[in-house]
Amino acid sequence: MLCGLHFWAEASLDLFFLRTLPDIDTLLEPLERALAEVLIPSITKRNCSQTERDLLQLPVRLGRLGFINPVENAGSEYKASVSVTAPLVNQIVAQAHEPADEADVNELRRRMRREKEEVLRRKCDNLKRSLPEKMQRVVELGGENGSSNRLSVIPLKEMSFDLNKREFRDAIRLRYDWPIPDTQSVCVCGVRFTVDHAMICKRGGFIIQRHNELRDLEAELLKMVCYDVEVEPGLQPVTGEELNRGANQSHDARLDVHARGFWERQRSAYFDIRVCHPHADSYKDLTLKQLYKQQENEKKRKYASRILEVEQGTFTPLVFSTTGGMGEECARYHARLGELLATKKGEIHSTTVSWIRAKVAFALLRGALLCLRGSRGNRKIATNIHETDFEIERGLAGLS
Repeated sequence: MLCGLHFWAEASLDLFFLRTLPDIDTLLEPLERALAEVLIPSITKRNCSQTERDLLQLPVRLGRLGFINPVENAGSEYKASVSVTAPLVNQIVAQAHEPADEADVNELRRRMRREKEEVLRRKCDNLKRSLPEKMQRVVELGGENGSSNRLSVIPLKEMSFDLNKREFRDAIRLRYDWPIPDTQSVCVCGVRFTVDHAMICKRGGFIIQRHNELRDLEAELLKMVCYDVEVEPGLQPVTGEELNRGANQSHDARLDVHARGFWERQRSAYFDIRVCHPHADSYKDLTLKQLYKQQENEKKRKYASRILEVEQGTFTPLVFSTTGGMGEECARYHARLGELLATKKGEIHSTTVSWIRAKVAFALLRGALLCLRGSRGNRKIATNIHETDFEIERGLAGLS
């Protein structure tokens, strides 16, 4: 199942005739019915409501899937095409031998893109206001920077950007908070099993695995641009230094990753990762900005003063959400990482940052899918075959 389905959606539906033929809205109604009633249900395994169809037609960067509605887009696409090609038409009518001024054409293209973006954002805001409160949160989360990267990449297996069909459909359902089929009704911990519970339940060790996946990914990326990179470095003991209230003063305290030379030459930089679930009941009254800031401040309260006073280094909390978003400091860290990586490899900065975000997005997605589908049952103790004495066990069991 393709992860980069929006390539098909935007490329095949942004058809030539939308931009060249006027007044064809009604002629495109059968195509729209096929999209809404056949194609989208076959991909998502869900019959979408009209509101959901309106959401799915918005672009990926606004948190949707990019399945445009040809009926609604025909008029605006034709109008934009007429505006952009007007200088060329004027030159043809005047039988001029020079091509149209390229600067004028480019300015018209930029203006049409701005107008289109404004229309899409207004449509998105209007749809958002008409939705239930939790669905509004879902739409906001889907529009965060980085949360849509997994939908805008080609599903290459060698880059671990591929998903099987159940993983893909689960990812779509998680994105829109749709019901997940074929899941247990009660968790092994005794609580009713829901998606929100699956993302925070500690049974099975999936929360730790999700955290460690991100930790190891960030460490590998840092090794490409820094030296003295270490996973779970131990901190020096506190010996009389004055730390802020609430600071972690434990002798065996550790952080997730250490690297030297990230923010400043020769200086140690420490990073600690947290993955929060924004749909948890304890966060429902917080905006996304408040949620990320709360998590960042909690990490800083525990470790910032100790790193500054004892280690003489810098501390950066890396806060992610289960939906693919990240806090302000985490975004700043990835921008710096992209800058260093692009400089070292001679790549374009924006391309490098997009690649990093895609890697992070898939790590978060696979962690969420593991929490959703992983088995939390009691583990069986495996028999150690290598140390088994068959004669003794045969006698104990009375085997013939």
